[in-house]
Order: sequence, then C-alpha cells, then structure tokens
Amino acid sequence: MQRHQLYRYWQAFDLLILDEPDAFPFFGNETLHGIARTSCRGHMVYLTATADEQLLRQVKEGRMVCLRLTKRPHGHPLPVPRIFTAGTVILFVRLLFWLREHETHPRMVFVPSILTAHQLHAVLRPFFSCSVCTSKTADRDDVIKKFREKKNGIIIATTVLERGVTVPGADICVYAADSGVFSEASLIQMAGRAGRSFQYPDGDVLFLCRQKSSLVLQCKKTIEEDNR
Repeated sequence: MQRHQLYRYWQAFDLLILDEPDAFPFFGNETLHGIARTSCRGHMVYLTATADEQLLRQVKEGRMVCLRLTKRPHGHPLPVPRIFTAGTVILFVRLLFWLREHETHPRMVFVPSILTAHQLHAVLRPFFSCSVCTSKTADRDDVIKKFREKKNGIIIATTVLERGVTVPGADICVYAADSGVFSEASLIQMAGRAGRSFQYPDGDVLFLCRQKSSLVLQCKKTIEEDNR
C-alpha cells in the first residue's frame, strides 16, 4: 500500500509498521504522520537505522520506546568509513585509484547533486564504463537492474539510492562527503549499502572530502559506537 492511501483507513489497524519514517515522503511531513497515527487504533512501530530528531524527542519524552538492534542479520559490523582529505584534483585521482583497486566488485559512487553526477560521469567515461542514476533518470529501474547484473559495474548516484537498494558485494565511495547537502543520516545510509548480504558481509567505504567536517567525523563515530 502506498503510504498516502492510509487516509482511507480510519482506525483500521491494530498494528501499523512504518519503514523508514525519517525518509521521503514522511520526513518533515506532519500531515502524513498524522494520517498514519489516525489509521491505527493499536500499536505503531517505526523501523529505521537513522531516527530523526522528532522520533528521538518522543523517546526522550517517554512517548515512545526505542529498541536498538545494532547487529546486522549476518552478525558482521557495518563497515567503518575511511576518510581521505585533499584538494579537488587529488580527490579525483584518489577516486580513480579506488575504482581500480575494487574493479572486481560493484562500485557505487555517491555525489551531492545531479550536476555533479553528470560532470563526474563525463570525466570518468574515458577510463571506465559507468552509469548515472538520479531522481531525473527516466529509466532508473533499468539502470539499477543492469548495474546489478554486471557484477563489477560502476554507478554514480545521488542520494536517490541511499536507501532500499541492496547490491551484493558492493563497495561504496562518497565523493565530496563533506558537502552540506548530506546529513549524518544520509552518510550512514550510503555507508550501509556495503556488506549487506550474507555472501558478502564486508565491504569498503571511502569518504572523499576537501576537509574533515564535523558531520563526516560524527558519522564515523556513530558507526563505530553502534558496532561496539
């Protein structure tokens, strides 16, 4: 069921489970949250790896109970991002080396904007076969399907692929991870694309930055704390 259709079901459910309530379209949308609450006469469960301030506030106020499961189903920890800082040219060279180092695996390169995605794609094409996936990609499902099938492909993506996508064996690079476009939640979600399968429970995560921003450092700290 699409989430906005909940308005048709007034007090209809004894249990309602909302997956990723801190993501679009629920994030910051009081109307959708209100519709969800009125459709449930019993208990509501919110499932997320990156609870937003609104959910955490309800926990702090005692209006919601928080149950933390910090282990993945296969028991392996979430890969901790490695942070590399340098100027723009050196960052690009480091990206080229990283793509070569992991050429036997699928590689996901996240970028902060659609413009950056297409610019990076244009620069990388002479060296690699790669695809682009953004919110403006018309054949997005086909692009993702081909990336999965190739086994060692490269996809350049915006945050449109930060959630809900599992590619076994994928290694992750976040280009310009210190960009103000990203939040701690989005960085954690992108890092979480690595090591998701039982067959490939580990993976490499690299943050390429011009500076070690407080957000990037906090993301790494949060992942390390959860792993402990």
